[in-house]
Amino acid sequence: MKKLLITIIVVLFSIVAHGKPHCQSFNNYCDKVTIVFTDDKAGNRYTVSDVKLIPDWKGKEYEATSVSVSVNNGVATVTLTFDHLTQFSNPKVKLKINGKKATFKVCQ
Repeated sequence: MKKLLITIIVVLFSIVAHGKPHCQSFNNYCDKVTIVFTDDKAGNRYTVSDVKLIPDWKGKEYEATSVSVSVNNGVATVTLTFDHLTQFSNPKVKLKINGKKATFKVCQ
């Protein structure tokens, strides 16, 4: 019973450890796609990995060419860069935040 309670607490803490990413900006200028998002529940540790852009309904995925993360007062700002793409239809980003899978729609 004690192990179950500890497991539940650890799971709840890891869920609260990061909030939902919120898209701040998107542009497709200078031969690259740049997406900036924030997370206001970043805490002290915020890692982003396995970043993929899904630009259209066909599901083709493009890997990020650059990922930059900064955390200031518990708010993470993440800048993702991808190769230039010419066509978008409700793009999404799939990634891992602190090792957990997340997906969000790109603001346009």
